[in-house]
Amino acid sequence: MTTTTAWIIAAALVLAGLGLGWWVVKSRTRRDDAPPLPEAPVERVAAPVEVVPAPVAPPTPAPAPMRTVAPPVAAPRPAPPPPAPAKAAPQPAAPPPPVALTPPTVIMVPPRPPAAPVIERVLALQPASEGEWAAGIALPLSPVQAASVATALAGEDTPPVVAIDFAPGATMSVARADLAFMRSLAAAARPGGRWLDGSAAAVVAAVSLAGLASERFLESLGDEMRELKSLLAALPPKTNGLADGRLKALVQDLSRFAREARENYASAIGKPAFRERIEEVAERTLIVWRDAVERADAGRQPLEALAKVSRFGEVQVEKSLALMRELMEQKRIQEIAARTLAAAHMLRVAVGDAAAAAPVDPLASAAAALQGSIEQDRDLFARLVDCEKAARGDPYVGKGEFEANRAALRKLLERPPAEPFAVTLERIAATRGAEPLDTARTSARRLLIRAGGDGAAMRLSAG
Repeated sequence: MTTTTAWIIAAALVLAGLGLGWWVVKSRTRRDDAPPLPEAPVERVAAPVEVVPAPVAPPTPAPAPMRTVAPPVAAPRPAPPPPAPAKAAPQPAAPPPPVALTPPTVIMVPPRPPAAPVIERVLALQPASEGEWAAGIALPLSPVQAASVATALAGEDTPPVVAIDFAPGATMSVARADLAFMRSLAAAARPGGRWLDGSAAAVVAAVSLAGLASERFLESLGDEMRELKSLLAALPPKTNGLADGRLKALVQDLSRFAREARENYASAIGKPAFRERIEEVAERTLIVWRDAVERADAGRQPLEALAKVSRFGEVQVEKSLALMRELMEQKRIQEIAARTLAAAHMLRVAVGDAAAAAPVDPLASAAAALQGSIEQDRDLFARLVDCEKAARGDPYVGKGEFEANRAALRKLLERPPAEPFAVTLERIAATRGAEPLDTARTSARRLLIRAGGDGAAMRLSAG
């Protein structure tokens, strides 16, 4: 609808309204001005003189005729507005996607295997004298270890001092809760006497080995781990990047395992998974060690080439100094890797395994590689010293920098080649010579135990 059409309709409505109003006013005015209708006259009758007639009621006046009023004329209705345009029917909603009914997943949990029966009569308790106790070698025990031994002996009516005899290699097998070995001991047990069952025997054997392991291996191993961390922290960022971060991760893992073995030795040696993790760290350390040896050998090749040049001048002195510094950095990485390898195998010995599980002893190979690099450096450094002494600078260039480079190179060449690896070779030799705590080749041992109200104490018989 346009604006003009709307104005025309509005004007028509206004005129129709004015006309309707005028007509209503005129209709009312005509009704008010109309005269009233005439009333019928009253007839009067004269009464005779002789007879008085009965009174006659006056006739009822005729009712006035009703006025007919014409109904008002209805005003014309305005034209209806045009219908609104029909709205489009809404689109029907899309049907929901079909729901796939997934059958419920039934997880079948297998029943727990029955607990292994307790093996009775594993270790025999024998009475011991006070003199044997006084002559024994004391084993260091922590308060927790002393309490665990006292708990293991709590159910037995024992004398003040008891003794347990272990055959060679039996202590480690019992401490690891080797069921087959314990059953063999129970089968050979004689009737009578006082005995420890499998659980109590494993606790007593593991605690007796914990004191020996801490004294022989774990205390010094903790010191070695702290020293290796200090050496890694002292490396400059460039040198530390040469190890690709692997060496630092190995030292951290090995330090954590050594601390766990020192703090909870009795449960650590009984976990095959713990010993497997130590073995895995030792294998990773061997890989890093071999990589360090290859990088050190690669660093010697440019120096070998410089030692063979006919003229050793200012440029050769400067290159030799830079290459010698890189070689020293590689040798520091090699030193840390070799000591980490020795520490990993020392931890294997501490938990009752052999120092080398492979057919080729990695420690013997590492010692041979270090000795070979020392001999190679001794020959190389001697030839570089001769070259440095015969070096001549360029007369057209200032001699200050040339002399400073010569002095720095001479200081590096005069350092004994075996000096960086002296401590490393000692650590490797100590690890190779370490004997496991208890093997079939060791001698039998007699363990003395005194239990009291505040815990238990252990000693090894000197006999």
